[in-house]
Amino acid sequence: MLDLDSLAEKRAKSVNEQEDKWRSTLWSENFQKLVKNMSDGEIEELLQSCPSVAHLERVVHFLKTHEDSPFASLQNAAREGGLSLVDWIRKLQ
Repeated sequence: MLDLDSLAEKRAKSVNEQEDKWRSTLWSENFQKLVKNMSDGEIEELLQSCPSVAHLERVVHFLKTHEDSPFASLQNAAREGGLSLVDWIRKLQ
């Protein structure tokens, strides 16, 4: 089981954002629903792929409409766009 508070702290520091915003997003109902179907490694890769908490929130919103594996949905969308996961997330609006 991942320590979401620790992940929020690390990610916030690495992207120079407020820890409480990351913590709030990671503990949100939508994020919790999303990650229940993801492995620890997929969650960690997702967080590393988001250059800001705003990007993570957009990803969570995007994935609310996908029925299959959340991480596979992200990878497929990036691949279909001809982009890496990081680049696809950066362009997500």
